Amino acid sequence: MTEQRVNQDAQPTPRIPNGGASPIRQTPRNNVVIVAVIAVVLILGGFFFIKNRVVVSRDQLASNITKAVQKQDSKLFLKQFSKDDQDLKYSEIGAKSVVKDMHNHSRDSLSEVGRIIIDGQRVSGTHAKYHFSVESKRVLGLFTSYYLTTRRTPIRVLDYTGSGGPVTVKLEDADNQQLSKQQLSSGFFPGKYNLKVRSGDSEDDYWIWPNGDGETIDLTLTSDD
Repeated sequence: MTEQRVNQDAQPTPRIPNGGASPIRQTPRNNVVIVAVIAVVLILGGFFFIKNRVVVSRDQLASNITKAVQKQDSKLFLKQFSKDDQDLKYSEIGAKSVVKDMHNHSRDSLSEVGRIIIDGQRVSGTHAKYHFSVESKRVLGLFTSYYLTTRRTPIRVLDYTGSGGPVTVKLEDADNQQLSKQQLSSGFFPGKYNLKVRSGDSEDDYWIWPNGDGETIDLTLTSDD
């Protein structure tokens, strides 16, 4: 009798019907929407990054030049030029002397130096009347970015010493590195360069100061006799 009552009281384990609740699954359409949103965010972020970090407006260019002169920051100053100008050998030496010259001798307010240059004018009071031009380029076909350019100044050595010996030119500002004829003729970035020139048995100190107009500078060697 006892066994019969136990079987009667037993209840079957409830089962969830097939049509009941089930985990939510993302459809392919949801995945496409998420990917599209992420892509838009990345594209917009890239545009803002390029505009703020790569694109230089005229006002920003003027501000960068002014800041470089005020702080005598030759690296920042050189960074405002075209890549070709930046890559020119010994351009850092020239740029260093330019910002120093402007900082120490400008008769214009240093806060206006950048604006003066991008307006195509010359900073007054400096040793040289520097020739800088403002150029522009398109970035991604959407933004206009501005930068400076200048012209290289070739150096021609004229030896009138009568020594008959070979002429060697060394750049004191670069640990007396010897300059080849090709380096002299290829041109220099604006600024002052201190040279040590030997002709035969005689050696003298010279300096050149290109201003960016592209005109060849004649380095004339004469005898002291």
